Amino acid sequence: MLSMAVNVDALEQKTMIRDDQTYASASWTEKERSIVTDTSMSVTKKDDGTYISLSVYTYDQMTGYGSYKSGFMVTQDKVFKISNTLDSASLSEIEMEIYNGNTGEKEILTVKADWVGKGDIIGGISKDMSKFPGYISRTSFSNLYREATAIGSINNCDIGESYNAGLYKDKSTISTMEK
Repeated sequence: MLSMAVNVDALEQKTMIRDDQTYASASWTEKERSIVTDTSMSVTKKDDGTYISLSVYTYDQMTGYGSYKSGFMVTQDKVFKISNTLDSASLSEIEMEIYNGNTGEKEILTVKADWVGKGDIIGGISKDMSKFPGYISRTSFSNLYREATAIGSINNCDIGESYNAGLYKDKSTISTMEK
């Protein structure tokens, strides 16, 4: 008969999940006579790439007619930079495929934007630890935000300064250990 002794204390299972992301968002409104164009953009940098979304809504205040275009892309290219202190960010000039909601057609837009942080950084860090028999869990969350101004261009046409913009930095870590 074969006998095997196993030290149960030596068996541990550790897991750690991290999610770090920095991002910038901005909204612009342009008006030329009765034509109003609302543009929104967000750029998120994660470990697996940069996520970019853009929407452009144009409408005529006289006729009520409007058109909507939107696009989303993920790229591995290093097209987005944001400072650790949320002082600034920039999206290099990129070509982005967007969908025209009125015609159903796709088109390519050239997009670029720059952000400058203003005011104080808002947010903080929270940590928590839970202990149970044979199990320990630790969590850490950090959410930071700074108001910003942004300037942008679409197809090399200046869309002006944003009326709303922000720079963000989020980090979360969840670690567990089981005995």
